[in-house]
Amino acid sequence: MWVATQDLRRSAAHPFYARLNQILDQHAFDRYVERLCERFYADDGRPGLPPGRYFRLLLIGYFEGLDAERAIAWRAADSFALREFLGLVLPEAPPDHSTISRTRRLIDLETHEAVFTWMLQRLADAGLVKGKTVGIDATTLEANAALRSIVRHDTGESYQDFLTIISVTVQGADDGDTTTSIETLIEAAEQIEAVRPDADGLQEVVADKGYHSNQSLVDLEAVGVRSYISEPDRGRRNGKNNADARDAVYRNRRRIRGARGQRLLRLRGERLERPFAHLCETGGMRRVHLRGHANIRKRLLIHTAGFNLGLLMRQLIGVGTPRGLQGRLVAALTTLITLIRTFWRRVTLQRSSQRLASTRECFSIMRYDLEHIGARKMAFTTGCWFTGLQSRKAF
Repeated sequence: MWVATQDLRRSAAHPFYARLNQILDQHAFDRYVERLCERFYADDGRPGLPPGRYFRLLLIGYFEGLDAERAIAWRAADSFALREFLGLVLPEAPPDHSTISRTRRLIDLETHEAVFTWMLQRLADAGLVKGKTVGIDATTLEANAALRSIVRHDTGESYQDFLTIISVTVQGADDGDTTTSIETLIEAAEQIEAVRPDADGLQEVVADKGYHSNQSLVDLEAVGVRSYISEPDRGRRNGKNNADARDAVYRNRRRIRGARGQRLLRLRGERLERPFAHLCETGGMRRVHLRGHANIRKRLLIHTAGFNLGLLMRQLIGVGTPRGLQGRLVAALTTLITLIRTFWRRVTLQRSSQRLASTRECFSIMRYDLEHIGARKMAFTTGCWFTGLQSRKAF
């Protein structure tokens, strides 16, 4: 028995992924990545995984909270909504995990960085990237690879209404924060210049006490960047032998004690540390199933790009993740039920007040009849009298 695939029923596309696909198609994402990755594909042999579909699979890893490429492949095969997002129609099958892994190994790190910059450009076009003030934070990642090597990555963000992670680097865990922050700042400055060439560039940096050192403060002042770095309690210090470092420390101390410095440091914890922790927890990025810094950073770049696209989606439709729509549906139903109850309560109160007003009117007519007409019995006033007593008792 044969069944035409066009006659099969199709499930409705997920509204979040459908809107995200509209954004990607509007800016010709597939054509861009195909031209970018053309040199990695041969003209003959088995057809490979299209670049647009490969990067969408990595975005699914972030939005669905999947920690491994095997889980991404299984989820894509199980969901018709994700098939729609990937551009797959029956009887096409989604790629397995080995195809995803091989494509990741063939496409170099520079291409992943270019795709990250392209997605960051979409936020810049929407006015979500300013690039004047950048915050730095770091965390540890455990790579599930040979020798269980521990690595660290740093991020930068512009201090605006939306948190945008503008750069991601992966460093060895044995390198200190004061050492790795220089590379992160350079990467952040390059990203800002790429997506906002008309802006003034990086001018301020906000960080915690782990990034405080004499040399780091001197280096920041040398490139014209103001520092708002928390100062650890090291006791009384003698700066007679290094006047430049002493002056840089004093100027940074004066800035962090001011009103603007205190505000920046508070908002760094609110808009950088918390979302950064969420970024690392989503998709199991605390422990990645990859080997080598290059492969880890490839996954992390697209993972972070998905986080940034979620910010753009939040501005457009009000939610930044596919599961956020579930909460919106419950909130919408709750609001609708509350409005219906409020409306019905008002209608009930209005009817009660109208009934009470008519009853009081009858009661006043009854009193008028008794006072002016006398003890003469009138049948038409009896109902009003008892209604008046009953209403007063209920009232």
